[in-house]
Amino acid sequence: MGLHTRRRLLTTTLGGLVWGTVAFTGACAQAQNLPGWFSSPPPDTAEAWFAVGEGPDPETARRMALRAVAARLRSAIEGSVTSDVTDANGRVTRRDSVKVSEDVLRTEFTKVEVVNTARSSQGVMVQLRVDRPAFIRDTQAQLEVAVKPVDEAEAAVQGQSTLEQYLALRRVLPDIDKAINLNLLLVGAGQEATGRQGFARYTALKQRTEALSTRMVFEIRTRPEDADIAQAVATALSDRGMRSATRATPGANVMTVDTTTREVTLGSDKLVRLVVRFSVADDQGRAVAAREHQLSGASRFDHKGAREAAVAALANTLKRSTSLAPFGFKE
Repeated sequence: MGLHTRRRLLTTTLGGLVWGTVAFTGACAQAQNLPGWFSSPPPDTAEAWFAVGEGPDPETARRMALRAVAARLRSAIEGSVTSDVTDANGRVTRRDSVKVSEDVLRTEFTKVEVVNTARSSQGVMVQLRVDRPAFIRDTQAQLEVAVKPVDEAEAAVQGQSTLEQYLALRRVLPDIDKAINLNLLLVGAGQEATGRQGFARYTALKQRTEALSTRMVFEIRTRPEDADIAQAVATALSDRGMRSATRATPGANVMTVDTTTREVTLGSDKLVRLVVRFSVADDQGRAVAAREHQLSGASRFDHKGAREAAVAALANTLKRSTSLAPFGFKE
């Protein structure tokens, strides 16, 4: 290696060391220049959560700080609550740690105070104080609204048939989910006893609603030539966790399926127009639901293929919803 080459390498190496030293020194200076309230915010108390955030503008910095509070809330919930999972016989098979979804934390912190602000290399730094008692009061108020229809439905279904219980509780399932989430927020905010009790109660009610579906049996009554439609209906009920039978079944809800079929030929195309009518009676023989679906199918070859396409369209219609609404139930 020549002398000039060695000099160039030495110059480059020294330049890199100087630049690295300058960058490191700048970073240290920047860290040292951070206000104490940002680098070491005060700990949370029973009265407030404290958090800092940084962003290109005050609103973004504020959102980042609130996100930090939400993450702390999530951690407190996940570390505190476990959920019993039971099998069909009511035995506890395992205990799962609750994984808090984003929906749980999509809540407004009602009383937020900006305590400190300062300019930074990223734009703006902020420190927030979030009023914990105000958050608890707001959550409790939302919970009172959510549980009212749930408690009313639960009281009303006492002594009713399995189908009536399922339908009534299914209608308030969004409120049950909301009650579960709000109780989790209470746990995270420090109201552990109340939150745990409410979480356990409404989780059990949700599990009860799901268990009711497995206890229901529908007796499907169709003509022999509509066995393909009966199969589509049975599959749709199974997807909902329900059982079905094609023969007389004591205690079953009776689902009668009437069909009208029209075959059409247009040029070389074969078409089938299918009208399917559901009528459902409960285990006491009372009419409880009815609905009609109009479907069509086409084939380049024969009407059999066109019917298969129409039945597939019915199966897709029944599959699009997880409720019993496609069969005429109001949920």
